[in-house]
Amino acid sequence: MKLELRGITKVFGPLVANDHIDLTIQPGEIHALLGENGAGKSTLMNVLYGLYQPNDGEILIDDKPVTFKGPGDAVAAGIGMVHQHFMLVPVFTVAESVALGYEPTNAAGVIKHKEAAALVEKLSKKFGFDIDPQAKISDLPVGAQQRVEIIKALSRDAEVLILDEPTAVLTPQETDELMEIMLQLKAAGTSIVFITHKLREVRAVADRITVIRRGKVVG
Repeated sequence: MKLELRGITKVFGPLVANDHIDLTIQPGEIHALLGENGAGKSTLMNVLYGLYQPNDGEILIDDKPVTFKGPGDAVAAGIGMVHQHFMLVPVFTVAESVALGYEPTNAAGVIKHKEAAALVEKLSKKFGFDIDPQAKISDLPVGAQQRVEIIKALSRDAEVLILDEPTAVLTPQETDELMEIMLQLKAAGTSIVFITHKLREVRAVADRITVIRRGKVVG
């Protein structure tokens, strides 16, 4: 999937968070979105994920304009996002968390827990995540919770995965493990948008880098 943002502008009152930003994500690449805190990186990705509506500009998938009225539209188009603050329910199991919102159900509307657990096991095994589908979210370390979020996105057939400051809450070892996972995902054909302000990580995994400063692309 080729993903393109053209002239994206997002304004909050007097603040221009994104100022006519152009960005192209090529199929199967790790594209780093680099900039200091407050540069507009997360806002731009929230526009892409349907959480914000742009004031101007357009989104194109394979050169065709699309409109996302909410995250559900973005997910249906093959875009997944792992937020800096995880969207997991602490009292749920991994399988329940992955199924939440898109629950596989039978004719009576009852969740097929076995089907959800099998999907977690399949993706966990494929990428070496070592995640127990029956583990409770609150019992998992932060790095494992992040892998659950990635599994959740991949279970919706995400072709483009947005990682918003994914290393901010990780230990150095967990960060290295995440970068290995990113390279595995890339090898499997998934495109990744990697939002960060840490140069070491960018140099380690990024194919291309777009630098944003004060809401504008500067390099």
